[in-house]
Amino acid sequence: MTSKDKHIKPITVNGRFLSQPVTGVQRYAHELLRSLDSLLSTGELEPVPITVIVPPNTNANLLPSYSFIRIKQVGRLQGQLWEQFELPRFTRNSMLFTPCGGAPVTHKHHVITIHDAGPFSTPQAYSPLYRNYYKALQTYLVRRALHVITVSEFSKQELLKFFRIPDNYVSVTYLSGEHILRYKADESVLARHALQKTKYILGVSSRNPNKNFPGLVRASASFASSNVQIAIAGSTNADIFGESSLTMSAVKELGFVNDAQLRSLYENAACFVFPSFYEGFGLPPLEALTLGCPVIVSSVASLPEIFGETATYCDPYSPDDIASQISKVFRNQHPSQDVAMRHASSFTWERCARETWSVLMMAMKNNS
Repeated sequence: MTSKDKHIKPITVNGRFLSQPVTGVQRYAHELLRSLDSLLSTGELEPVPITVIVPPNTNANLLPSYSFIRIKQVGRLQGQLWEQFELPRFTRNSMLFTPCGGAPVTHKHHVITIHDAGPFSTPQAYSPLYRNYYKALQTYLVRRALHVITVSEFSKQELLKFFRIPDNYVSVTYLSGEHILRYKADESVLARHALQKTKYILGVSSRNPNKNFPGLVRASASFASSNVQIAIAGSTNADIFGESSLTMSAVKELGFVNDAQLRSLYENAACFVFPSFYEGFGLPPLEALTLGCPVIVSSVASLPEIFGETATYCDPYSPDDIASQISKVFRNQHPSQDVAMRHASSFTWERCARETWSVLMMAMKNNS
């Protein structure tokens, strides 16, 4: 680092996500840091010191192994208490980057990623405690942050609307589904749940009501006389989304599946259906598209922006239309697999990492 680069400070990353189960936002954080580490270790990015700070309850055996980025466990507290009271103390002399979730309100030099404006736009989808906490927290954080990153132009417009902040205060960095290619497919998941190849419709996500799995279940009534099943993978969290259950004989709830099992589910499904009411990006359908699985997504929110001409679109408010679009895919009336996979390959974590690093460097220099 030369004398003219005195404005460059160390960067610390809020690593609370490393103590949490991996859903979409944690996946983003994991893959972003993995790609940043690769680019920093090969000298392709300006070599600014970067340390991920994690809570003391994080399982050290499950921490990622980086070449350039350091990981440091600090403090005695856990969860939000650690994030609000101990994290800012250990990151006082650096710029803090929070890739997902909450962040300390007292840190003065902060860049945050907010994936969507769900608690503001669809408050009914969240438990009152979670909704009220994050609405208050994000409102305060956005007003203090050096810059905000989000994951689609749709989400950017949502943030501008609800937070009333300048357009140049928010940057968009797209996610990728390419990480699913790292895993060897584990087909034992099919036998375990009695799923026949190309004879099931797949859904994957948390049980946020915005995901509209009940709409998919109701659509499945159209296939009751056939051998087609609905398989839904993913855990629920009643503390965030309230209670959720799906009860139809044609629906198989698979619960948590690992990445190798997920790859097999994508590759052997007749199609993947994602009938969300509200979505900041849509990572599961991009993973499915990356593996060549025909994808049906909602015609609302960010999904047309992300998938363009490579997905089949449904009206999420109409189970009949969801069923109709599924029937079209079963008749091979869907976008070309080759075109869809080429589109999916245009989304890379390296691009996300480079664009994120540019934002971090810009925020640091503008605040020097």
